[in-house]
Amino acid sequence: MSYAENLYEKVAIKLKESGSAYRHDLLANTNFLLLYLDKNDGSESTIHERFGTETLVAPIKSPNIEEGSLATGNQRRRAVNELIREGRRAVRHAQELLSVIAEEVTNRENKTCLLLPPRNFGGEFEMVLDCIRKASSAGEGKEEFRNSLRGVSRSLRTVRAGRHEYFLGKRQLVFRSPGKAGARHGLAPGWEDAGHDLSCVIRGRVRFGTSYDPKFHYDCDIPKDGSRRFPSCHGTRNVPRGRTHVNIAPNDNIR
Repeated sequence: MSYAENLYEKVAIKLKESGSAYRHDLLANTNFLLLYLDKNDGSESTIHERFGTETLVAPIKSPNIEEGSLATGNQRRRAVNELIREGRRAVRHAQELLSVIAEEVTNRENKTCLLLPPRNFGGEFEMVLDCIRKASSAGEGKEEFRNSLRGVSRSLRTVRAGRHEYFLGKRQLVFRSPGKAGARHGLAPGWEDAGHDLSCVIRGRVRFGTSYDPKFHYDCDIPKDGSRRFPSCHGTRNVPRGRTHVNIAPNDNIR
């Protein structure tokens, strides 16, 4: 098992043990921040890959250490203190980003690009991931980050239906998202649900470090003569011939 996989499993087990026992309240009001030491060697890609949709992943700058500069206790303490200062700076910046993300996934959930299901929406979701990663690594402020997110939403393909505009994903799937008063008859899987991974539970409730409504989903009509095989939160799902639409949750869970 890789380091990233091992770390994810440990975090998931801890969340399972410490959270609410009530299915509807699992991981409610959760913030999920992962800090890593940026070594400028690309090794952080494995962390982004494993934690990248449920967690806000943020770098800590590596201390400026010259060869042999950790020989004494004082030098080592200075390096540790520098790491602590960088860690605190990273947390403060992450809190600013998380406040914007929370606003998007709670107050603008039917308009934001942040809750789109990565596997079913397709390759353009990379634009969303790039936006989040840039904001966390480049130190974007709240307004700059908010504007960047809105810019990504404008860049994604959309279709208009009546007074509403919806995102258009791969296979011409239209991701119609219900408003606050709309029907939300889905619910993300719980820890004890058979056939689901731990990540299905976490991703069904937390997006980019902030919890969202676990009943939120997209209503997608199945295009005529389109494939009825859909990626799901932990594999693939075949939709029966009689079905004309599917419900797709942000974690790609298919109902």
